[in-house]
Amino acid sequence: MIQTSLGYLDGGSWERLIQSVFKRKYEQYQEMVSSPGDFGVEGFVLDKGVFIQCYCPEKEYDTNTLYEKQRDKITEDLNKLKTYSSEILKRVGESKFKTWIFITPTVSKNEILSHVRKKEKMVRDFGLPFIDEDFIVLVHDIDTYLSEIREIQVAGGRKISFSNNNYHTIKDPVLTTEYDDNIESKNRVRSVINQIYNEETHQRLNELTKRQYLKGYEILKGIHIQAPEVYSRILKIINQFEDEVEEESSTWQGTPQELISCMKEKLNSRFDRDQQLAKVEYEDLHAITTHMVARWIAECPMRINS
Repeated sequence: MIQTSLGYLDGGSWERLIQSVFKRKYEQYQEMVSSPGDFGVEGFVLDKGVFIQCYCPEKEYDTNTLYEKQRDKITEDLNKLKTYSSEILKRVGESKFKTWIFITPTVSKNEILSHVRKKEKMVRDFGLPFIDEDFIVLVHDIDTYLSEIREIQVAGGRKISFSNNNYHTIKDPVLTTEYDDNIESKNRVRSVINQIYNEETHQRLNELTKRQYLKGYEILKGIHIQAPEVYSRILKIINQFEDEVEEESSTWQGTPQELISCMKEKLNSRFDRDQQLAKVEYEDLHAITTHMVARWIAECPMRINS
């Protein structure tokens, strides 16, 4: 799966979205279901003479690798037009096709345009009965169909977001000397009760904070692997809430423990109100909240002053 402005997508979810767009947009659109094969075409619009083919990378690639994957996919699928020409002809009849559109979430390099210019000439030279003499290949990305996709989401009752969804994953927790020092100093303030410092409480809080800092991340990592869309939603809530943590803790007038309790209650409340997180057990969400508070203590967004 890859992260996009629409959330996490894989080959199946990307194709379903594009199929929905074309079915909604064109009365004469026909989906080419992949049985016995797609023949390098996942759908076509008869009266417009348009073929479409979808591609979504299976994971995040660097720019060069993504270009190579897209280039090779285009080459492979355009060659299928010749390989399966007799099968395609049976399905499109006497229609002439002027356009083959390669639809992918993102285009990594404009070099792909040079590649398709060569390949569209190759297809014209095949001399296939259903290919127009002015045949061209186009490359479209997610923005080309974004408004149509949003309309489909709204019609399906799904809430849509216009904020940036491209959050990175939460990095692995590492107890550096700096983080150890932050935990030590902040928990020292927390260990002063009725103006009396308690060393035993201080050490216990240090151990607990470090354990919570390391433990809750395993749940987040499991959600990331098993339910990436749920992970994306959790990450968005956390990222937006983190600014509030920094601002509120900087001007906090109560005790340190009241601050921590308040932040836990607020984050838990946001998780509870989110319908997309209803499938996650309360105990897991609570562990994530506890982990994030420990993380904010260690990594400093949460300020605890004496």
